[in-house]
Amino acid sequence: MSGLILDARPLQPGFKAHAQRGIGRYAKNLLRAMLELVDPGRVTFLVQANLPDPELPAAIPRRRLPFLPGVFPVGKKLVSYHLLAPLWLLAGWRGGRVTHFLCHLDAPSRPGPRTVLTVHDLIAQKMAALYRGKRSGARFGLERWLETRCLFAAAGLIAVSECTRRDLAELYGLAPEAIRVIPEAADPGLAPVDDPAARAAVLARWGLEAGRFFLYLGGIDQRKGLTVLLEALAALAQAGRPHSLALVGRIADDRQYPLLRAEIVRLGLTDRVRELGYVPDADLPALFGACAAFVFPSLYEGFGLPPLEAMACGAPVVAARAGAVPEVVGSAGLLVEPGDAQGLGQALMELTARPELAADLRARGLRQAAGFSWRRTATETLAVYREAGYVD
Repeated sequence: MSGLILDARPLQPGFKAHAQRGIGRYAKNLLRAMLELVDPGRVTFLVQANLPDPELPAAIPRRRLPFLPGVFPVGKKLVSYHLLAPLWLLAGWRGGRVTHFLCHLDAPSRPGPRTVLTVHDLIAQKMAALYRGKRSGARFGLERWLETRCLFAAAGLIAVSECTRRDLAELYGLAPEAIRVIPEAADPGLAPVDDPAARAAVLARWGLEAGRFFLYLGGIDQRKGLTVLLEALAALAQAGRPHSLALVGRIADDRQYPLLRAEIVRLGLTDRVRELGYVPDADLPALFGACAAFVFPSLYEGFGLPPLEAMACGAPVVAARAGAVPEVVGSAGLLVEPGDAQGLGQALMELTARPELAADLRARGLRQAAGFSWRRTATETLAVYREAGYVD
């Protein structure tokens, strides 16, 4: 009988900011669902020694990876992830345990013989001009090379969408049939709020009025298309629509924040954009359910969890037809061409003018979201573990 080593580092605060993003949600929900399918006594969590312990069952042992900042061209990635991690995991690999890195970017370039990798996206490769920044071409290329060596030695590859599987095949020549597509799901705690008083209390807390605001969450870097959204909002303002835009998330410290604020001022939207900051998960269902639309203009997504979570709470969704978003939204939302501010504005205009359309999208979104579940994700992931050598 073999065991499992499951990478819990995405849940540790300070580990690449995963905990506050989609990868953190994936890790939290997949690990919890997996522990309902396998014997917890045969599971070990992989954690980084210098970070807080993840909020997972304390009875499950931890394999604590050391961390050294390093002085090499790619510093901590080269030393801690690619040199030390394989050495610390060697005993487990020799013991026949299957190791699952929940994001291929966190895996060593030399993974063990029974390693399973989840690939969420290939954003840096697809949008290199945006993500290279001030790094030299040589350093940027070396980082991408190190990140992707693991793909060719893994015993099992999981892509969270057909889009990501297609990118893997096109960019790296990997056989599509060797990549298992296993989608994510909305957080189980996200569901419509049926209590009007409870919804009203949340809206009052955030100073919002039902049906009078659009909602966005999902980061503010350039590929997210926030400029397009702001231009669409400005067009609605000129047309006399009273709607504001509520931005969820800790964005003030983001390096793109000054550019976002400048765009808000340039378009005269200072009084129409509300920055809510961090919103507890408990408040999200009410905000999703009360918004006129959840808007997601991202230019590329490996999956697209925010619109799925919005649909699970009964929000009408308007999104860009880009990356994996059409797979997630299907026919349950309004899809517009990426980067098309006019098309996005027209879609929002139509939605606010036709209550019956909004109601139809709410109903279709709930049905679409119900087709995704973490139980299914965990069950299909367990099948990949078995193919890699895990024996129940």
